[in-house]
Amino acid sequence: APPRRAEGGKRRRGRPSVMFQLSRLEDDNVKILPENLGKPTLEAIVEVIERLYVDKVIRDLGLVITLYDVVSVEGGTVYPGEGSAHFKVVFRVVVFRPFVGEVLEATLKRSDEEGLRVSLGFFDDVFVPAHLLQDPSNFDDKEKLWVWEYQGDAKQKMHFDLEEKIRVRVQSVRFPDHPTRDARRGGEDVVMATRSALEGGAGEPHRFAPMVVVADVNADGLGLVSWWADDDDTLAEGIEE
Repeated sequence: APPRRAEGGKRRRGRPSVMFQLSRLEDDNVKILPENLGKPTLEAIVEVIERLYVDKVIRDLGLVITLYDVVSVEGGTVYPGEGSAHFKVVFRVVVFRPFVGEVLEATLKRSDEEGLRVSLGFFDDVFVPAHLLQDPSNFDDKEKLWVWEYQGDAKQKMHFDLEEKIRVRVQSVRFPDHPTRDARRGGEDVVMATRSALEGGAGEPHRFAPMVVVADVNADGLGLVSWWADDDDTLAEGIEE
């Protein structure tokens, strides 16, 4: 059965930051193999959950960053002829799922005619499409970079240089179809995650990304951090618009 979001339960102090959230999940069949039955039950269960969920995308939820805690454990059934113990486990995980309108600070990694590919370090599938760049912006075929003409002045060119810090504003979070399924989950809900969109080299097609954050930089204060380093007031006011 796919993981489910459970309701209720006590919460720990110290909640994750805005782009991260706590999600409560339930797995009806956490399987502890015979060779691990000698370990403390909770330790063995944690190992299985971390292997199955951490660094994976749960469709329509987000990227699991870490296991937060185990809420309850039930069962321990051992089926004849198998030897493994099966548990029903309710647990909480820290999930990356930014909200629409949230501003993220990241690193600009790739640039092409389609737009910008941006990395948060732990998550690389942030995409700024060309029509959501600062206006007017043009792609320089020679330098293979986007260039913003500040205030429409062709003499004031602001380059989107690679490996620079960049602020982007979330427009949507998408979970594309046809993911690379995780074999343990039987092709349901939990899919292989991570830095797929940026792994290919130059000229290689982008690998499938099970979760994509689409963002824009079309406001004062957004774009390369270096552009606004000496104008904190403009930064704050521009992003709020």
